[in-house]
Amino acid sequence: MQDIVTPNTWRVLGIAAADLYIPILTFVFGEAQMGGPCAVVSIHRLRQEFYALPANQDLLHQRLRKEALHEVGHTLDLVHCEDYQCAMSPSHAVEWIDLKGDELCPFCRERIMSKKSLAQP
Repeated sequence: MQDIVTPNTWRVLGIAAADLYIPILTFVFGEAQMGGPCAVVSIHRLRQEFYALPANQDLLHQRLRKEALHEVGHTLDLVHCEDYQCAMSPSHAVEWIDLKGDELCPFCRERIMSKKSLAQP
C-alpha cells in the first residue's frame, strides 16, 4: 500500500473477489482503517450465486455501492449507525444490506460535514 497511499491520497478503496474475514468473525463484507486512508470490500458474499440463487448484476451493484460507502464512512471516523436505513448501519447478513439505503442519514452526514479536516483535499 505504500506505493498507492501518498500524502496527496484522499482514500483508497479496494474491491476483492476473495472471501474476507477477521479473527473474531467468520466473514466480513468489508474492512476499513478507522480514520485512515484505506478500505476494502469483497463481492464474494454480495453475489446472489453465493446463496445458490441466479446471478443479479443490478443487486450486486446496489450491495457493492452500499458497502463501499459504509467502509469509506469508517475511514471518515463514522461508527455504526442505529438508523437501519443509513449506509452506516451494521451488516451482519446480506439481507441487512438489502434493507439499508445507499446514502448516509442526516446525523452521519452532519458528523462528516462538521469535521474541518475532512473538508481539505
